Amino acid sequence: MATQALADVAVVASPLTFRGTFEESQHGNVRLLTIKDLVSRNSFDAEKLTLVHADRPASRISISVNDILMPARGFNYPARIVLNLNETILPTGQIHIIRPQSIEPLYLLWYLNRKKTQERISMQLTGSTIQSLKKSDLQRLQIEVPPLKIQKIIGDVNVLNLRREGIRKELQDLENKKIELACELAIDKLGN
Repeated sequence: MATQALADVAVVASPLTFRGTFEESQHGNVRLLTIKDLVSRNSFDAEKLTLVHADRPASRISISVNDILMPARGFNYPARIVLNLNETILPTGQIHIIRPQSIEPLYLLWYLNRKKTQERISMQLTGSTIQSLKKSDLQRLQIEVPPLKIQKIIGDVNVLNLRREGIRKELQDLENKKIELACELAIDKLGN
């Protein structure tokens, strides 16, 4: 199967690290995306990001639908995709933005998150205390590129799998709440 460098099938951008502060506001005009938002969630939910007011939001790279986001530093490097977007989202730095050009975005998401690819990424990391993934190394990452029809099938199957995992997690959370409530009720009954 043919392989291509990521830079040949997608544009990779890395926003400048923001050194100031934004004031959180219910009437804000942008949402802030931090590296923590990428590594702490299984899925990307724009509505849960901090809403702030930014004087010049267009002066920074903003996120678009089908962008794939990856941390540039840290201990793990999950890829997340933006599937819908109703607001402006600004990355606050240390995030790689991968904008697919000649490759199916959902296939690329699957490919970047698969174990073999994550192992290859981990071999490219630099730094001793907190490791980082350089943009140039990410751009050189070799991607297997099957025909577009196969890419679409793989991407669709991956989306179904991610939904299934999300539903399982929701069910587990509900079960945990149910157990917690039962234990609290038992304490209340036995304590009286």
